[in-house]
Amino acid sequence: MKKNIYLLIILLSLVGCKDFLEETSQDLVRPSQVTDLEQILLGDGYGSPYYSTTIFTDEQASTNLDDESFQSTYDELKWLYTWNKDMFTDAGAGYFHCFWEMPYRRILGCNLVLDYLDEMAGKEVLRESLRGEALVLRAWNYFHLVNMFGIAYSQGNPSTDLGVPLKLDATVNGDFYTRNTVAEVYARIEKDLLDGNRLLMENRYERTFYRIDHLAAKAMLSRVYLYMENWDKALAYADSVLILKSDLLDLNNFSMDVYNTSGTGSVYLATAPDEIIWARNYLTGYSLSSSVIAWVIGPFVVSQELIGRYEQGAFADISAKRVRDLRAFFYFTFGMDIWGFQGDMRESIAKGGSSSYIQGIRTAELYLNRAEAYTQKFLKEGNDAYRNQALTDLNKLRKYRFNKEFPADELNITDGQELLEFIIDERFRELCGETNHRWCDLRRYGLTVTHVLKPEGQTYSQDMRHYVLPIPELVLEQNPYLVQN
Repeated sequence: MKKNIYLLIILLSLVGCKDFLEETSQDLVRPSQVTDLEQILLGDGYGSPYYSTTIFTDEQASTNLDDESFQSTYDELKWLYTWNKDMFTDAGAGYFHCFWEMPYRRILGCNLVLDYLDEMAGKEVLRESLRGEALVLRAWNYFHLVNMFGIAYSQGNPSTDLGVPLKLDATVNGDFYTRNTVAEVYARIEKDLLDGNRLLMENRYERTFYRIDHLAAKAMLSRVYLYMENWDKALAYADSVLILKSDLLDLNNFSMDVYNTSGTGSVYLATAPDEIIWARNYLTGYSLSSSVIAWVIGPFVVSQELIGRYEQGAFADISAKRVRDLRAFFYFTFGMDIWGFQGDMRESIAKGGSSSYIQGIRTAELYLNRAEAYTQKFLKEGNDAYRNQALTDLNKLRKYRFNKEFPADELNITDGQELLEFIIDERFRELCGETNHRWCDLRRYGLTVTHVLKPEGQTYSQDMRHYVLPIPELVLEQNPYLVQN
């Protein structure tokens, strides 16, 4: 059954869904049960997210290593690292499928499920739960698309700035789609998340944290409203999650092994899911060079811009297991050949233990969302209670991140702007490498990054206010109605 369903979804990308489903074949099993569509959602609505933006941000840096064994990786990724306008052409390694094609494939899977759920036999609770799940997943993919190819909601005019095309059904009819505005895309994301949250609340179905539930929908709403600078709603949905799930993982529970190369434990470890709301593996399914996702050692590694944000002391403290901010150890991998090389160089960001590239949504993000929203309200209204509530959330998070032998200092920042800047840095420390948080924070606040590819190279300027990716040329050739960024 599963094999035939997967074949079905592939064929759906080539012909109209309605026409195909009206035909029968001896080689294919026609879906008839809600559980059949559930398998399609699991296989193609979820899949794996490939659109890692770390190479565009200050999470990643060039090592300037002149080693022939790294040349192919260097040649592939330098186009993305230098923000070359041809980054998605063949000359730029052709990674457009990671950022444009794959999210739309996931959206197609969600649309298929939504289009045909009512025609399937099965339990009503499962049907409506799947409807909610598909709506939330569709919103998740559109959220990442609009934040890669559209100007940040808070940095332009969302009612006129171009976002991405909205495709809300599974029919493939050859029509050309134009780009919806950023505001229109956000409105659809908001609607899908609200409807999905309601359906998942009303139709409870037992799931693991590898699948979307109502807590994940609420957490996404908090993030969306934060980006829209709707501070009250960002707070409300953060509260709605944390009142039901407030746990944070204590990094002191893990042991430090300086010779470990894959991580003994971290915040997405399946055996320690204290703060996991939703988790997915980033390296399964569709074939893709791991260098984009894994930040492999060689020409590109974790940046000193990130490492320098942690209160950690000298490299000798790490080898002596005397790290103060434990995130500086447990959020990264250290290749055995790196110890002693340039001190504290990290090979990659890894938060899933041996399954390093598991990412998703955690309660830690909700504490940070709430702290940021409270701080913005303090800046706007001057109510000191908001500042104190923001500090309470920050101090709680840091308590679980610092070594008990060298605990974090209690924060008591009185200046609102200084507090906001601290929160932006804390988001960098806590959420690095996860679901494009840093990319979006750079966009939201108009922050700048500096990428050094070769010390003796040419200097280029970039209007970093936009932080938008070029629409791949192949996509523009296939659809002449799309306007390039």
